Amino acid sequence: MPTYTGIPISGSINIGKVKLYKQRRYPPFPKSINKTQVETELSNLKQGILQLEEDIKVFLHDPEVSQLDKDILSTHLMIVTDIEIAQILEKAVSDELLSAPQAISDSFNKIISNFEKMDNSYFAQRADDYKDVAHRLMISVLGDREQEQLKFYPSDIVFVKEITPSLVSILSKAGVKAYCTEHGSHTSHSSILTRALDFTALVAKVSFISELKDGETAILDALNEKIVVNPDKHQLESYQQILLELKEKEIRLKQELSKPAVTKNNVKISIKANIEYPAELSNVLNNYCDGIGLFRTEFIYMNRNSLPDEEEQTRVYENLLTKLNNLPVVIRTFDLGGDKLTYLQQFSREENPYLGCRGIRFSLEQDAMFKTQVRAVLRASLKGNALLMFPMIISTEDFKAARQIVTNCMAELDEENIPYNKNLPIGAMIETPSAALCAEQLAAVCDFFSLGTNDLVQYTLAVDRNNDKVAPFYVQHHPAVLTLIRKTIFAAKNAGIPVSICGEMASELKYVPLLVGLGIQELSINPAQAAEVKAVIRNCDEHLFELVTSFDFNTDIAAVEQLIKHILKPYYTLQS
Repeated sequence: MPTYTGIPISGSINIGKVKLYKQRRYPPFPKSINKTQVETELSNLKQGILQLEEDIKVFLHDPEVSQLDKDILSTHLMIVTDIEIAQILEKAVSDELLSAPQAISDSFNKIISNFEKMDNSYFAQRADDYKDVAHRLMISVLGDREQEQLKFYPSDIVFVKEITPSLVSILSKAGVKAYCTEHGSHTSHSSILTRALDFTALVAKVSFISELKDGETAILDALNEKIVVNPDKHQLESYQQILLELKEKEIRLKQELSKPAVTKNNVKISIKANIEYPAELSNVLNNYCDGIGLFRTEFIYMNRNSLPDEEEQTRVYENLLTKLNNLPVVIRTFDLGGDKLTYLQQFSREENPYLGCRGIRFSLEQDAMFKTQVRAVLRASLKGNALLMFPMIISTEDFKAARQIVTNCMAELDEENIPYNKNLPIGAMIETPSAALCAEQLAAVCDFFSLGTNDLVQYTLAVDRNNDKVAPFYVQHHPAVLTLIRKTIFAAKNAGIPVSICGEMASELKYVPLLVGLGIQELSINPAQAAEVKAVIRNCDEHLFELVTSFDFNTDIAAVEQLIKHILKPYYTLQS
């Protein structure tokens, strides 16, 4: 009955049979070639690229392929057709005299390694797309294009060292609903697809898959971050009973999903969604969210050969706004630095990009890129209820500088007789301690605030949230963090502007009553958690507000944990 700990990616609990998956081995191929073989290998390489490009295009035109699958395949197509990558591969064959398969292996491994070293999790996790493309390109070049003879069944729990988006799709089509890996991240394309397809999935914290055997009984418990192999009779019966209770609770929550989130003392809390790709829109609508509280725009700049122009960006924003049917959509401007765009243009490297030229700082420095995005948002703004938000704000000065660029873009559009929403609301991400401490001044010039708790915690506590070694110090409920949140809420309310929370705290049930009690009336969350978050809110009452309002936040972590785990627990514990 070995039990292992894991990091939950999606889902709740699944009981099934172990199905081990190993990526198929490639047939033998030579690593090096001589000069007389260069032309032949280059021809093989080009044919393989063209064949893979054609294969992907066939899927993109298949009406049975989901939109999210198509979005991810479109990213893969951009990698396959990337001119720079093609040149790297050709150079490896021509100059280094590597065979086409070896050129693919060596070149993609370097690219993948560079992505994995990036200090921003969003870009680091793009590595799995390159791994997927490299695998498929190897198969294409080697002429081994027959489908793998995979036989998966709905009762399987698939155990794999590392999963790719294409394998997630294969498992979904076979009816599989659970898998476990030894490598992965919450922000990868595979994980995004996993959540969209409603899998139960965990990343194991230790390597143990090689010890398993096909057909063994396994339990994936994403709720308690556990993987149980060969459970005893008592464990199995206990989990089977839990599954029945969860099913009953799920049915009950879904019946209430379409209803608004209103506390027992009649305080309405708006539930919006955080999304990264337009294809996630169906999750927003299916979970009856009140709009999009954070639309990350970084994907527009990823995996491409050139910077996105104004027309392309306008179409992206128009499409989203139109589909939301006048529900609010908060569009956050590009939130990364030049170190993430060196494949598009030559930007200077920085020793510490987290504290460097990123977010609004980078946008103000690269004003041509920024103006292109702002003009696109303005042009799209008449298609729905758009709001514009700047990241990494630290003072009224940088906010005013960014807002002035918006004003300049408005003047340009006026001269060109291009219509737009002249009253477009413009807000700031409060994700630095300086912004929270200057909240009163910022509230006087902003139309709204959105608290980005992920970075606020990171910068307040000087803890890299992607560094496992300091993970115990990343305490979202640290009194210093809560004091900054409370100060921001007070400043927004005194100025009469809306304030929301769009960080991970808003999606964690144990924090929802605390945030509601602090006065937050808008949460922007992972849309899949809308039902549970709404249920927690409906459980909040006047007594909750009294408990939180009277609590002295000038205290230690233990006292806050006492408040959350014991005093507020009845409000976030959902009975089945």
